[in-house]
Parts: sequence; C-alpha cells; structure tokens
Amino acid sequence: MLLRVKKEDIRRDTWTKPEPLDYCLELWKDWMGTGGHRSVGSLIMGGLVGNTDGHGSDLHEAQHSHDMQVAAATDAMIDSLDRIHVWAIYTSCSIATAWRFPNADLISTATEARAALEVKLKKNECTRNLF
Repeated sequence: MLLRVKKEDIRRDTWTKPEPLDYCLELWKDWMGTGGHRSVGSLIMGGLVGNTDGHGSDLHEAQHSHDMQVAAATDAMIDSLDRIHVWAIYTSCSIATAWRFPNADLISTATEARAALEVKLKKNECTRNLF
C-alpha cells in the first residue's frame, strides 16, 4: 500500500542568489588562489583538445571565461582603491594575514573598503550587470 505525502511536508531546498559584491569577491579569491592574476592572457582552448563541439559552445568554458573576466575586473577595481582599503580587502578575504595599519580598525576599514569597491564594481563594464 502506497502512502501519500502532503505537499506541505516536503522539504525543499531553495537557492538564494548571492550578493553581487560577495560573488565578485569569491571569484576573485579563487582567481588569486589559482594564480590567475599571473596569467590574465591565458584562455581555455577546449576545441583543440576535443572538449567542445568545434563551434566554441562549451558551456563550462564560457562560464569559466566569464568568471575569470569578473575576477580580473574585481582585481583591477581593488587595486584602484586606497592602499589601506586594498589591505583591508586582502585581510578580510584571508589573502593577507597581517593587518599593517595599527592606528586603524580593520572592521570599520573593511566596511568602508567594501562600500568603495561596490561603487567601482557597479560602474565597471564587466561587473555592473551583476548588481
């Protein structure tokens, strides 16, 4: 005998869209961790090794390329911030381990840095469509 389950009793996991700034910073952190900042000009060439259909329609390659563009744009926008804000972003993202500004509060400086970075990312051609 089969039992029916009420629709209300089914637990569904819902996906929540990440905040755009957090998304950009996550891509940037991954990019920094993989050495992407040293190989900005390198491209994935799946067609040469048979990973695509020959027309460049590999979805994973396109997504990876987009992610790398967002990460590179985020890196450029971080580098355009004031040095203390750059260091606050690096420290808050666990890329730098030491806070080198003893007269400044890391938490408030990181909050200011995130706000300044968000303004820049909203204006950047590569990242503005995320906001």
